Amino acid sequence: MADPYRNFKFEVDCEGFPRAGFAKIGGLSETTEDIEYREGGENETPHHLSGQTKFGDITMERGMSTDEDFLNWRDEIFSVDRVEGNQGSPDGYRKTVTIYLKDKSGNRIHSWTAKRAWPKEFATEDLDANGNGVLIQSMVLCNEGIKQEKL
Repeated sequence: MADPYRNFKFEVDCEGFPRAGFAKIGGLSETTEDIEYREGGENETPHHLSGQTKFGDITMERGMSTDEDFLNWRDEIFSVDRVEGNQGSPDGYRKTVTIYLKDKSGNRIHSWTAKRAWPKEFATEDLDANGNGVLIQSMVLCNEGIKQEKL
């Protein structure tokens, strides 16, 4: 039996950006709605049909640095500096984001590709004069589908 994959070695490839380093990624999920219905004469149990599939928001966290690529991406959707036209063109700010899981040798072994993703939230953790950790920024991405693939 093969060992299970480790969760600490991964890489993010976002269309139009150099390779992005993140410390944590969550929300790689999909859920299909369950439509329950009853049929006349079949009163024992309800039947179930699959409905619409929804994909989870992807949360990505990293230490704050001088890299502003993702902040600029968020600014394509909304910026307090723009007085008019705060909603950019959807085709301009939607991107393909691929997350690669790597083995201990650094080879890509599995991927999750989010289609038509865009940042709906960007946050910086609380500033703390008593702390000494790395300042973490997080970004939450909406998407219209996540394809999972063994490489």
